Amino acid sequence: MSSSSPPEILPQCGADPTSRKAASLPFWCLTAAIALYIAVLLLGTVRAYRHLHVVLLLLQYCLILPCVLRGLRRSKNGVGPVSGVLKIKQSPVIFCFAVVAVLLSWFSARGRLNPDESGYCFQARIYRSGHIMAQPLIGASSNPADEPAEISYTNHVLRPFGWFAKFPPGWPLVLSLGYLISAPWVINPVFGVLQLTAIIALGSLCFSQETGMIAALIAALSSFYLINSIDLMSHALCAVLVAAACLCLFRGLEKANLWYYGAMFACLAATFQIRPYTAFVLTCVLTAAALWLNRKNQHSLLRIFVTGVFFGSFATAGVLISNHLYSGNWFISPYAMYPGSNLPPELTLNPGRVWEGFRQYAWYTTVETLIGFFPFAHLLAGYALWRESRRRKEVWILASLYVALVLAYLAHPDGSGVFLGERFHFEAFFALVLLAARGLQLLVERRPAPRWALVWIMLLFVIMQIGQQAATARVIAKRTEPYRKVRETIAASGISGLVFLHDAKGFTARYFNLNDADWRHASRIYLLDAEPGHRAEWACRYGSPAYTVVTYDPFTHQAVFLSGNADCDSVANQQ
Repeated sequence: MSSSSPPEILPQCGADPTSRKAASLPFWCLTAAIALYIAVLLLGTVRAYRHLHVVLLLLQYCLILPCVLRGLRRSKNGVGPVSGVLKIKQSPVIFCFAVVAVLLSWFSARGRLNPDESGYCFQARIYRSGHIMAQPLIGASSNPADEPAEISYTNHVLRPFGWFAKFPPGWPLVLSLGYLISAPWVINPVFGVLQLTAIIALGSLCFSQETGMIAALIAALSSFYLINSIDLMSHALCAVLVAAACLCLFRGLEKANLWYYGAMFACLAATFQIRPYTAFVLTCVLTAAALWLNRKNQHSLLRIFVTGVFFGSFATAGVLISNHLYSGNWFISPYAMYPGSNLPPELTLNPGRVWEGFRQYAWYTTVETLIGFFPFAHLLAGYALWRESRRRKEVWILASLYVALVLAYLAHPDGSGVFLGERFHFEAFFALVLLAARGLQLLVERRPAPRWALVWIMLLFVIMQIGQQAATARVIAKRTEPYRKVRETIAASGISGLVFLHDAKGFTARYFNLNDADWRHASRIYLLDAEPGHRAEWACRYGSPAYTVVTYDPFTHQAVFLSGNADCDSVANQQ
């Protein structure tokens, strides 16, 4: 049946009514199953049910999946080739995602989703001020072990010579552009939209335009993709660069043009200034693919190798210069400086630690990933890997990107990056959704069903994922609320001077650095209320006898203020 043929809404008129009823039964069951799923999802989210995601996965794999497979049975009225059946328009998908992402990003950026966001934002404010580091806070120590708790913000390096975040400069530099327009929250939604565009382009190049659009829809409806496109983290920018590098690789293989390989290596070199370990892993995969697939052409192979070395030199120089600027040592990064070591402690090759991290976080990470991604995305990707016969090269390259990143981050045993999916895998998420989209097409081709059935299934899944996105928005609002309320209440109160941030349920003060880059001339200076008995001492050290303690009350859902006044003469006599 051609794509221009009208859809078959019902089986043929001459069909037996009993057969029609039997044919539609799986779809009524699927409709009821997804209605039940959405009800459980929303009710469980409102009541914060602890095992909600496990229950939802059971519903997906034990109830919804069998209904879908039963509906996609072989039928004489099936559509045959899938081209045109799952046709989706590009503009509505991108526009709807952009609207949701921008609004949710504006809302969530007033709070905090991840402790790293505070460090990135502080470094961006430093760059916005025209410096590479801020002046050190009073009390800074050259030994991290001796650093007072009142000035120990998470992921911030504080030494007598300066104060800065431990992260590479690439993302804070880009984020500082957002501070220039007083809208840092708009940056990642832009990259989210750009990545959807790259996914469409990759799908069209590797498989078909329809594949690219299905992949973009899968991504846009995945909570994992939404979260990483609205926060203030570096993953969205890095993912766009990796997707662009992958696109350039496939263009280079198709056109045999060195410029495409140069663009690929340029994108990868940029990722080293954002997320070095992720960049190293994915650069190895794409470079190996480029060299291996050009191995029979010695001239091209040599040119690609030299181009890679050229851009690799720039990438390495950028990392080394950044290390030297902040640590004074070419080979010690701020990641290592933060705990006072020579190597970043986040990564390990110790099999014992790797196994312990896997044992501790594997189940939780798997559950969150399966829930945060589009339903059955991994199964569909595996199906594409198994069944694809025409574009094996593209399928294996895409699969290698995702698998390599998953395996590489086993060496990062800390599970703090998991929220509806492992954020460290986001840079290869585009590869997974492309494989899932291709797997869906191959599945429909091998199990043809009436056109109306395919439309029905897709519509139900879209509704299901819209419910998932609504639940995700509520979770984001709840997680960011304490930080948002503290920030907004302080701004509205007009208080000035020294402010102590005190921990409370849902509010961890060391994750929330509100200080200006030029804190000495700011209207407010923020310290951590680590030891209430030492408030007067710190107030006097900062020349601000009058101080304010701010915390969050989880019962009233409001920020709480406590004013104090230090007797600096008495404090001086005691010392």
